[in-house]
Amino acid sequence: MTMEDKIEREMEELLGLRDDKIKDSELYKVFSEVFDKTTLETLEYFHRRGKLEKISGVISTGKEANVFRGIDRDGNALAIKIYRTYTTEFRRVWEYLVADPRVGYLPKDMRKLVFIWTRREFKNLQRAIKYAVRAPEPVAFRNNVLIMEFIGDEAPAPRLKDIEKTLQRPDFEELYNFAIKSIERLWKRGDMVHGDLSEYNILIWDSPVIIDWSQATVKRNKMSRSLLYRDLRNIINYFGRKGVKVDNLDEKFRELVGE
Repeated sequence: MTMEDKIEREMEELLGLRDDKIKDSELYKVFSEVFDKTTLETLEYFHRRGKLEKISGVISTGKEANVFRGIDRDGNALAIKIYRTYTTEFRRVWEYLVADPRVGYLPKDMRKLVFIWTRREFKNLQRAIKYAVRAPEPVAFRNNVLIMEFIGDEAPAPRLKDIEKTLQRPDFEELYNFAIKSIERLWKRGDMVHGDLSEYNILIWDSPVIIDWSQATVKRNKMSRSLLYRDLRNIINYFGRKGVKVDNLDEKFRELVGE
């Protein structure tokens, strides 16, 4: 058996395609977009340790990563985020990492930068949860793969943006309070900022869940104030358009930074 045959067989097993050979499935196509030898070896590592039994569906696709649904050895649902190791925007990742005081030496190899980026998102999730901000529970990370709690039942929980037409003003008021309190709690208690908070990164579930923590950073980061302002602006502008009585942006910002 050639190496290519071995890789193909292992992909089929991870994707649950060994029996039916549905090579033209959407799952197979999307997985192939982020597939390389490192990714396969990383998934095999998780598979051997029972962290990942099978990848069973696509949750989302993006320029930098694809997110899949999977299950562990005990049948628990998971979200598996796989970063692209060669198409992620180098300059953006570098700028965020070099400004983060938690990150030390930065390699010039893009693949290794992505590994640091993945580890950083795992740590951000841990920190957010520590300070009582609802986010997916991180399970494990290695190289360019991050395994997290799956939010949803049979289908992934929808984003706020996807269901906004079904909501009423009281719903938006409640969600606004959730978002603003999350920003405040992160900043005041966790010395942290999400950095990309918007209607696209809030899942509507039993309670709202904030996702996509790759850009989050600590207050000591020289970029933190601009990221805080951006989060506040996104949330205040969005909910203001929905008829919610919102805070004044500049006043809220000054309140949080102590000016």
